[in-house]
Amino acid sequence: MNPLRSFLFTVLLAAAGAGLAATADAGPTVTDCLDCHGDATIEKSFPDGKTLSLFVDEKEFRQSVHGKGTCMSCHPDAKAPHGKLGAVTCGKCHPDAEKSYSQSTHGLVHAKGVQDVPGCDDCHGRHDIRKAQDPKGRTFRLNVVEACLTCHEDKVIEERYGLPDQKVMAAYRESVHGRAQKKSGLLGAAVCPDCHGNHMILPGDQPRSATHRQNIPTLCGKCHSGILEEYERSVHGKGMRAGIAESPVCTDCHGEHSITKITDPESKVYVKNIPRTCTACHGNEAIATRYALPKKRFSTYMDSFHGVALEYGMTTVANCASCHGFHGILPSSDPASSVSKANLPKTCGKCHPNAGANFAKGYVHVEVTPQKAMGVFVVRVFYTIFIGTLVILFVLHIGMDLLGRRRRGEPKTGGTKE
Repeated sequence: MNPLRSFLFTVLLAAAGAGLAATADAGPTVTDCLDCHGDATIEKSFPDGKTLSLFVDEKEFRQSVHGKGTCMSCHPDAKAPHGKLGAVTCGKCHPDAEKSYSQSTHGLVHAKGVQDVPGCDDCHGRHDIRKAQDPKGRTFRLNVVEACLTCHEDKVIEERYGLPDQKVMAAYRESVHGRAQKKSGLLGAAVCPDCHGNHMILPGDQPRSATHRQNIPTLCGKCHSGILEEYERSVHGKGMRAGIAESPVCTDCHGEHSITKITDPESKVYVKNIPRTCTACHGNEAIATRYALPKKRFSTYMDSFHGVALEYGMTTVANCASCHGFHGILPSSDPASSVSKANLPKTCGKCHPNAGANFAKGYVHVEVTPQKAMGVFVVRVFYTIFIGTLVILFVLHIGMDLLGRRRRGEPKTGGTKE
């Protein structure tokens, strides 16, 4: 045989042998596995009486993100005949997600062997994993809340691990975010991972957590960027950035899972509720003393015409936000503040079109004491005594009149006795 032909023949035989060996090492194909696992009746029994289905829906697998791969990609020990399969390691292909998960509250507890804590397959699925952009995927924006609530609405898990109760979950469903997501199908509505994270979910008391108090403004600002800019310039935003933990953040005024529209009477920022929401901080004696804030803001407001009108149901009357602003609140010493002396006529003019400089000279927060407002104090004391005296005299007059009628034998309703 020609030496060249002999060499080429040898090379071809070697290549063919290598190909056959590679095919043998590749293990069973998906079709080979489905010869058994495609049978819905096959189950595995455990000593405690529980059973586990070994069925794999071929259609769902083929449509999944892994549908073009083989079973050996995730189950390298699935060579026929195989015994018990080892645990699937998703981090082999998804190292970043695995690292984040391992540091999360779920991952740390799962590493201790707690089976109630969700792993990759609990959120993403097993053989039916789809892309997050796929409307049929478990982690699709309109589906991911239900995936989270599988555990967080389980009363047994809730009680066992001290999770937020059912009211918190129900509050989200009825919130502006929950209703926009579930009832209106708005993809932009905030869902669980937007606030709590995907794989790196941490308790809110940890500084690295997305829901840690100092991270809340930035978190909400991902969707509400314009409002974040206002807040950052405000006295509250500057205080928070300076490390003052008592400075209010979004959730203090709007709530957390229970955020509702400002037109909802149950909302913390509904017009009638705003004074009480603000007084949570401004009525706190310790906070007011620590930061030299004016005290008795709530009582003095409620004692004013505006406060009395609000108490009696007039929702168009001025409240805290009407004068001080909503997100861009500034101290009165700041020239840009809506309650600085130069800007007060304009601020009052929003409700009182003819308000001038003299109109704005009056005070809303008047503490009626001899030290703070002697004139108002004197007038109030005078009228309290005067009106009280009149009431007593009227009662005495009526009592004496009734006594005289009784002595004269006249009926109480008046008239002459027949």
